[in-house]
Amino acid sequence: SSAASDVYKRQQDSSKIDIIFKHINENFNQHISLDEIAGLVSMTVPAFCRFFKKTTSKTFTKLVNEYRVVHATKLLSESNMSITDICFECGFNNFSHFNKLFKEFTGKSASKYRSQMLKLVQ
Repeated sequence: SSAASDVYKRQQDSSKIDIIFKHINENFNQHISLDEIAGLVSMTVPAFCRFFKKTTSKTFTKLVNEYRVVHATKLLSESNMSITDICFECGFNNFSHFNKLFKEFTGKSASKYRSQMLKLVQ
């Protein structure tokens, strides 16, 4: 393949990634199915999964969950919403799943995270 077609492919890939990230950014607080996201960039689900993993080094689900946890850390430190409300607000539909992922990503539980943030603020 020529250098020109490589550049074109990279541009195509990066615009696909832009579309994907924009969609995650706007919809992470609800369920995003693989069918839906793959369809946005005109790919089959298996092709999308390979492309996404190759481009971001993460699975789609892992990345969306990271997005959700990051949003949760923001809400925990900037709002006085209950942790349960934050869980659902961030697109998790299961509290224990939220707690497990939150702890995986941050190393602590949501309530511990919040109490440490509050100490920092005071």
